[in-house]
Amino acid sequence: MQLNLTTHPPDRQRHKCLALGFFSDEKPPRGICGLMDWRLNGMISQEIKRGRVTGEFKEKVAIPHPDRVHSDVLFLFGLGHIDDLSYDRIYTAAYEMVATVDKMKIRDFAFDLPGEGRSGLTTAGVLEAMITGFFDCLSEDVSKLASMNMCLVTSPERLKDVAAGVAQFHKNVRHQGSVDFSALEPHFT
Repeated sequence: MQLNLTTHPPDRQRHKCLALGFFSDEKPPRGICGLMDWRLNGMISQEIKRGRVTGEFKEKVAIPHPDRVHSDVLFLFGLGHIDDLSYDRIYTAAYEMVATVDKMKIRDFAFDLPGEGRSGLTTAGVLEAMITGFFDCLSEDVSKLASMNMCLVTSPERLKDVAAGVAQFHKNVRHQGSVDFSALEPHFT
């Protein structure tokens, strides 16, 4: 499992799949999902307003070839109410998210840190929970673990917290080198 990082605008960067968490009580969506909604001329907000998209926990929405977004697939994952966000919920969401990406036969995807800066959770803790969820799901099949390439989309201001999340993962999860963080190191110097 290779983990990369980008601080470039996610709507301008090429991704096979951009997987984003969104909340049922954020209307219109905020964070990177809000940016994607804006790039799509409010399409996500319109679907929320029509009741076709709710943001309830574990809801999955795939938008293939979205206009004005440089991704083959925009994948939205419902996280429920932002007040209900916990590290366990993030872990479960990450586990389900990567399982769904795998079912779509996608081996390269980008993701954000849901609720970043809008919940009481730390960026480091959210990242650790997400990487652990990804790792636990993919480690059920070593070939899938070896072939998955992920890219964290975040802001330059969060790099110190991202480094702390990587350190927490190394300390708390015995992955025996199966998660490759070498592409992140230049961002932390």
